[in-house]
Amino acid sequence: MSRAHPARVPEAVAAALMSLVLLLLPSCNPMDPLELLDCSFRVEGTEDFSVAGIVLDELEELTPGQIADFMSYWLSGSCPVSFTLDIGVTNPNDGSGGTGSFPATLSSFEWDLYLDTDSGSGFDTTLVVSGSLAEPWTIPGDGETHVLAIGIGFDAFDLASILEPMEFIDLALAIGGIESDLRDADHLGRLLLRADVAVDTPIGPLSYPGSLWIGLDWVD
Repeated sequence: MSRAHPARVPEAVAAALMSLVLLLLPSCNPMDPLELLDCSFRVEGTEDFSVAGIVLDELEELTPGQIADFMSYWLSGSCPVSFTLDIGVTNPNDGSGGTGSFPATLSSFEWDLYLDTDSGSGFDTTLVVSGSLAEPWTIPGDGETHVLAIGIGFDAFDLASILEPMEFIDLALAIGGIESDLRDADHLGRLLLRADVAVDTPIGPLSYPGSLWIGLDWVD
């Protein structure tokens, strides 16, 4: 009985396949999934800041009529506040290390917003509202700053036990008025976000080892 011999790959085809493998090897340098936890975060600013229906973005102070409108809400026991909090996020995995550019996708972003309710020195962390990321959000691997816009809403009257009405207005103008882009402790620095962050990776979701306290300076 004759024995069948396996078919031989033509030498020209084998050489072409080997060349292709050698060509692809440099581009297949795998990245460490933990590098996707290198994203940095900071508070960029606020927009569309509204208190009792009064938009503060272009205001330095309230007019007498606006104060009257605000006080009518406050005295009724409810004072709605809404604004967008912009969080800057950078992903340093831009390929400069030879591993290629890799986007990072936030799969979870559970947050607590704190306000400094004491205009004096130090930061009096008063928790005002909590929330989470509605859907995954991807940061390109380009080293640039991308903005994660978080919708904020709460009732300012919940702070009535620690703030007088006009003290709250002063705080709101500091973080949402015309000077809210000032990156100092008296303005934008009077809000702070604590976040528990998880990122999708090729081996599954990975969480940052602890909560991130996101303020004026970059944290990772």
